[in-house]
Amino acid sequence: MIKTNQAILTICIALVSVGCTQRVKDLNDSFKFAYHGFPNAKKSWEEINALPYASLYAQLDSGPQGFMVLAFVEPSQHPSPNLKWLSGENEMIVTRNSRIVKTINFAEGNLTATQVDTPDPLSVGLSTIKMPHRWSRTIDWQPGNHSGYRAESIFKRGKMQAISINGTQVETIKYHEFVTFPTLDTQFTNHYWVTVETGKVIKSYQHLAPDLPAVTLTHLKSFQGGSHD
Repeated sequence: MIKTNQAILTICIALVSVGCTQRVKDLNDSFKFAYHGFPNAKKSWEEINALPYASLYAQLDSGPQGFMVLAFVEPSQHPSPNLKWLSGENEMIVTRNSRIVKTINFAEGNLTATQVDTPDPLSVGLSTIKMPHRWSRTIDWQPGNHSGYRAESIFKRGKMQAISINGTQVETIKYHEFVTFPTLDTQFTNHYWVTVETGKVIKSYQHLAPDLPAVTLTHLKSFQGGSHD
């Protein structure tokens, strides 16, 4: 999954709070549940709903699909927290409002930081913004110690599209984010599927950085904490 030859991603939540003993037991039980060495993870809704944690599928480029469970929720400098999704191989995806803002331990390279001066359109809600919409951020990535590169985005609304989320048909509106790096003369396109019912991103296809792979995230059980993740 995260490594193209990796079988599956997984872990469960381990928040430092009251009830640590029970949380450790939950961690062990959920790890046994989630990791069985499947070449391509597929869970039933019964299995997904049985876990009290937010979960998603993640897929790196065309590699196998992995099942990930929310590991940590940490405050950020923004209204929404950083959500940390951790794999059995200690690879981490950090999201904020459904945007990937950092990765750790990816074999191909990592998005090491994301800085924003204005609200991310994903945090506002794509369905509430007049399109096309311009926005920019700066990112750092490795290998190569690339630092402070400005990414300029233009968001455009696409068509209505019914997509399958774990076998369930969901009506969505597809949005496109055309990303350009002026100093590198490089561009790529990210895609977001926003549900008609809730206005939240339920699926996304996001490039990490120039020359790094893209990650598809499919949200299954949402984090109930007030963010768009």
